[in-house]
Amino acid sequence: MTSHGKTEWAERLIPNLDQAATADLISRLCDFAFVISSDGEIIQTMTSPFLAPRLDLSSWKGLRFQDTLTTESVPKFEARIAQFKEGQKELRAVELNHRPTHQQTELPVRYTFHLSAEDGSTLLLGSDLRPVAEMQQQLVEAQIALENDYDARREHEIRLKVLMESSDVATVFIALNTGVISSCNSAAEVLLGRSRKELMDAPFAAEFEDEGVTSLIDRMVTAASDVSITAVLANSARGGRSYRLNPTLFRGATSQMLLCKMEPEDSSLEPMDQLATHLVSFFHKGVDPIVFVNMSGQILSANEAFVSIANVTHAQTLSGRSMSDFFSRGSVDLNVILESARRNGKMRLYSTKILNEHGDERPVEISTTQIRTEREPICVLVMRNARRVEGISTPTNQMSEEEVNSVVELIGSQSLKDVVARSTDVVEKMCIETAIRMTSNNRVAAAEMLGLSRQSLYVKLRKYNLV
Repeated sequence: MTSHGKTEWAERLIPNLDQAATADLISRLCDFAFVISSDGEIIQTMTSPFLAPRLDLSSWKGLRFQDTLTTESVPKFEARIAQFKEGQKELRAVELNHRPTHQQTELPVRYTFHLSAEDGSTLLLGSDLRPVAEMQQQLVEAQIALENDYDARREHEIRLKVLMESSDVATVFIALNTGVISSCNSAAEVLLGRSRKELMDAPFAAEFEDEGVTSLIDRMVTAASDVSITAVLANSARGGRSYRLNPTLFRGATSQMLLCKMEPEDSSLEPMDQLATHLVSFFHKGVDPIVFVNMSGQILSANEAFVSIANVTHAQTLSGRSMSDFFSRGSVDLNVILESARRNGKMRLYSTKILNEHGDERPVEISTTQIRTEREPICVLVMRNARRVEGISTPTNQMSEEEVNSVVELIGSQSLKDVVARSTDVVEKMCIETAIRMTSNNRVAAAEMLGLSRQSLYVKLRKYNLV
């Protein structure tokens, strides 16, 4: 009040208000307000008239404020009230959860602490966080729905891939607006004579002679739309073979697609096609692991048996990986196999161990054959489980009786050092003979297998008359 009896505003002050006006002001500035005593008892409660839905918290009067909180919120409140009573400045707001009651579920509130009165009571002003919690819950539910949709999509993609690969009919998917191949199966690779990497995103019409990019697609669309047309005939751009194309038109997620099943039109080619079909079926369903690699050792394709022994999720994850990742001796085994294939064209019964993704070993015998293709030679590795053979076989390179006797005769006549040196020579000779035999007399590979330089191996070969 001024000397003139009028109420005026002073800097950072407001006029004196009565108790009802103060309570009304506080209730309009925040959602919840609590006055608690020095020992934590709730003295007074106020809720905003704009709060929806309205809550009556008058029943909390006389309770300890901690008793209204959830278990995890109690230590947060006690730590913050202790900091406030110690006079700590710039005290941050704290988010607390009240226990559910018959009026509402769990109630999240952000509280700020305000100046205590003379009796030690404290004013807590709270903001309702239920709208924020509901929005967060909606975001979580949306994220879960997206993840479920993604999992369902992956499940459908896997089923489609399995279905495509299990089919013996050459099948391709073609984007109608561009005319390029978007997907194909292994039977289509065999029929068209090109790898999947070459076929993907390539114009489908380019695989056939005297066909424009649009004319063949237009004929296929017409055949798919007209029930009187059974198939479209087209000649291959490689060798002039004639194929019967059976198209099906459908709408994909963003554009129209063509599903095209292909088969040879000439019946005289049936035996060769039947053989190719049988070989593809044997590759995918055979019990022995089969792997195609280039001359650098990178995996081009592998069958399901090798996927199982390598313990990987899908054959496509193997493409481009080095075969040395799955050999117990790594690049040593790979170099021996590839070098023998380069020199002799093939290699029989090379014994080693296959490592799976978890580091477990399995003994195998590998037969390798080099195949000439249009671009570059490749190697076919056929593996057979050697665990049973390993269990019943006996070592082929045992020390001969003469070598054993020569070592025994030294005992008593020479020192232990000389006896051990002679024994080491016998074992060393046996190891070198085994490595030379395993690598088909490939001395570079044998030296790598034994961990020797090429010069050191030549010295030891002359030493033991193995040149």
